[in-house]
Amino acid sequence: MDYFVEQAPTDQEVHAIIRQKYGDRARILARKEIRVGGILGLFRRTAVEVTGYCSHAPQAQKVVTRGSVAEERSKILEQVLNREGTGGAARGNPREKPAGPSSAGGESMESVLSEIRALRDTLVHQGSGKGGNDPPALQTICDVLEENDFSPVYIRKLVDSLRRDCTLDQLSDTDHLGQEVVARIKESISIYPWQERRRSPHVFVLVGPTGVGKTTTIAKLAAMYGAVADPPFDVRILTIDTYRIGALQQIQKYGEIMNIPVHAVESVGDMKNQLALHQDADFIFVDTIGKSPNDFGKLAEVNHLVQASGGEVHLAVSATTKRSDMEEILRQFEPFHYQAVVVTKIDETACVGGIISALKEKQKSVSFLTDGQSVPQDIERARLETFLRRLKDLPGGPAESSGSDYQGYEFPKAKERQE
Repeated sequence: MDYFVEQAPTDQEVHAIIRQKYGDRARILARKEIRVGGILGLFRRTAVEVTGYCSHAPQAQKVVTRGSVAEERSKILEQVLNREGTGGAARGNPREKPAGPSSAGGESMESVLSEIRALRDTLVHQGSGKGGNDPPALQTICDVLEENDFSPVYIRKLVDSLRRDCTLDQLSDTDHLGQEVVARIKESISIYPWQERRRSPHVFVLVGPTGVGKTTTIAKLAAMYGAVADPPFDVRILTIDTYRIGALQQIQKYGEIMNIPVHAVESVGDMKNQLALHQDADFIFVDTIGKSPNDFGKLAEVNHLVQASGGEVHLAVSATTKRSDMEEILRQFEPFHYQAVVVTKIDETACVGGIISALKEKQKSVSFLTDGQSVPQDIERARLETFLRRLKDLPGGPAESSGSDYQGYEFPKAKERQE
């Protein structure tokens, strides 16, 4: 490649010189202000010096710079008006032979089409997030996503995909953009492929920080399969949460009401003995003690018991948790090797964007959702529609419905096992 250095009094003049000498192959490397002329160091003038090079690569299709979108639009309008003026003059003088449509007219139309393509490419390649030159519809979509508490990274990636895949007309259509956003959000949510019968017994362990509703969720799951299912499954409950005041009594009371046996576990030996005693059960649900994700010592103790169970581990997180805290919880509980996330208290939050963003960022699936305190009504298998209908003010989004989807779930027949 060939390097060059050009000087001129102003930026406009030096750019004109570069275009005249080197054409579209010129690439700018650096620009600085210098002092030139004068006599014996006096009366020197400020000038601009630009350093660059000429690329010998095949010339690509013209792409306008980010800051020139408005200028390019004006150029297109000017070209169209000039073409219409020429056509009008020709119509006003019928004796004058018009230019051949295959030459001047074709070149003019091709020029207009080229400018339109350049504008579209600018929208694709300009900075991420909300851009000053974005159509109002796209800016509206960004605002709605922010109101739904989606993370900046999630919004940036989603909007970049819209700029890349949609035409200019589609980027100006709010309803179309809303449908595209719903489709992309739907693709970003991973639903855990829960199976009731992967082995006998199916050991389900629920871990998580304090206050997210683990004990109530275990009771709901036990009731879901041990009391509501027709015919019911053979269910057992084990609890490691023997330190918190009233915790054991709470889960035992649930078990008494549902006629489901509850046993306390305090050591690895206890865990292995209880699992051996209940090999004929369909489900064994294990409730764990809640610990702060920053209490690494206690987390290690709980993890030791959890790993001894050999069960399927799910992490409970509250939908009311701040997005940054949720991301930290997902990270701190990684040593538990949890397979999926149970989102609790989803009825207590107005925005689900933070949940979706955190799960997408950590590449985690969702297994169950809880939306109230009632046992066993307020729990359901995770579904895309449950998240989508809670999106606020999103054009093209599904209408929010009231009530839980729990009643629509069909339980498999008891004693059916997947070999």
